[in-house]
Amino acid sequence: MPPPSGRMPVRPPFGAIGPPQITAFLSFCLVTLASSMIALVRDRLREREEKQQIQLEKIAAELAVLKLQISPHFLFNTLNNIRWLTRQKSDNAEEAVVKLSQLLRYVIYQANHERVPLAQEIEHLQHFIDLQKMRLTEQNSVSFVHEGAIERYQIEPLLFLPFVENAFKYGLHSQQKSDIVIGFRVGENHLLFFAENPIFENNLPKEGASGLGIKNVERRLALHYPQRHELHIYTNATTFRVELSLELAP
Repeated sequence: MPPPSGRMPVRPPFGAIGPPQITAFLSFCLVTLASSMIALVRDRLREREEKQQIQLEKIAAELAVLKLQISPHFLFNTLNNIRWLTRQKSDNAEEAVVKLSQLLRYVIYQANHERVPLAQEIEHLQHFIDLQKMRLTEQNSVSFVHEGAIERYQIEPLLFLPFVENAFKYGLHSQQKSDIVIGFRVGENHLLFFAENPIFENNLPKEGASGLGIKNVERRLALHYPQRHELHIYTNATTFRVELSLELAP
């Protein structure tokens, strides 16, 4: 029976899309787009992780090479000291060999670790300094001090040795007074290392002679302590001083 108005109701043609179909279509598009974006992000993250892993492997290989550069230099200097003691027929020659064995044990077995206890690194430097003291004259003096909770922190091994070696190599004179001062100050998540030695005109390093060791340390600092270190070298007519500041994690 026709409606009171006398007009027939208008029906949508067969197969026309109504609001439910439009909603379903839009939902399908959104789900497809979201799935594609998730897959794209996942691929990008996987690619980034692979690049980071490759970079870490390169850094590890570079650090291994840098440590290998330290060991021969350190060994040659120590053997020269023992040869000097032997020529002087010093009673300290035997003790020097014992000290050398302790130093080599540390270099061979501990320096391969990414981190070592700071207290252990300081003990290693103490052995090295004790070995150097065996050839000092009455004109020479060495002060090695450390302050703070050194047992709380870990450190990159053999980081300070090149500076200590240079202090003895260029800061001693057999006939003039020479005082070497080496030390650590450890605070809350912070370390300050310093090494100071006099400068003698006839004992100046040749151009580039000590550059390898310092460049080695600078590169290792950049790799292990990016944005967390400050290295300063001060020189005047009579004194050479190195200060290295590090942010540490317990």
